[in-house]
Amino acid sequence: MSTSPWIIRQSWEDLIFMHWPVPETDLRPFVPSELELDLYNGMAWIAIVPFHMKDIQFRGLPRIPFGNQLLELNVRTYVTFKGEPGVYFISLDANHSLGVFLARTLFGLRYLNAQIRLDKQGNDLHFSSRRTHYGMSPSHFHARFKISNSIHTYNPGSLMNWLTERYMLWTVRGSSIYKGPIEHKHWELQPAESNVVINEIVDFLPNLIFLQQPITCYSRSLEVYLYPFLKV
Repeated sequence: MSTSPWIIRQSWEDLIFMHWPVPETDLRPFVPSELELDLYNGMAWIAIVPFHMKDIQFRGLPRIPFGNQLLELNVRTYVTFKGEPGVYFISLDANHSLGVFLARTLFGLRYLNAQIRLDKQGNDLHFSSRRTHYGMSPSHFHARFKISNSIHTYNPGSLMNWLTERYMLWTVRGSSIYKGPIEHKHWELQPAESNVVINEIVDFLPNLIFLQQPITCYSRSLEVYLYPFLKV
């Protein structure tokens, strides 16, 4: 963990993890060559993660009364650099144009503007997104989820623990590699069923991958702390 104090605190709510196994050869072209794909039982993994981010606060400043929440839709995979595991984000769609601009400028993350909607009624959740970023095709994502009432914690070594308990993100800017430490409590996850109606945000991968049902789970709420990015 970073020796510097955290710089941003935020809450992630109504978060869905959807995971599919992917052959390493299919995913390798979309991850910077400086990073190694992290494999579980010989397979790489791709995740789609929709959620609601709120209560965003910069260290030393009060929570601002407006503009401190957004809906986000991440496409991510798992990597290592010199043996240190973490997350690599292929895309991060969000419905907050200022947040998109700042994240792209300050952190070099591939945030993209999108129109996003999240509706929840009881244990049923409906998430839809349409990418609106200038110069890009309007990729759509539309899915419904039914959430179980049971809460699971997963032991170290299990697939779900390996997929979700990640406390570092990696990004490459030009010839430089940066890592961004994050901190939060262990995930408490509820199994969920998913019905994906439209899934265009991963059309860079073979459609056959997404014909199988993803491993899906839900997190109601988690407080997260972000630390300064470090050049390595």
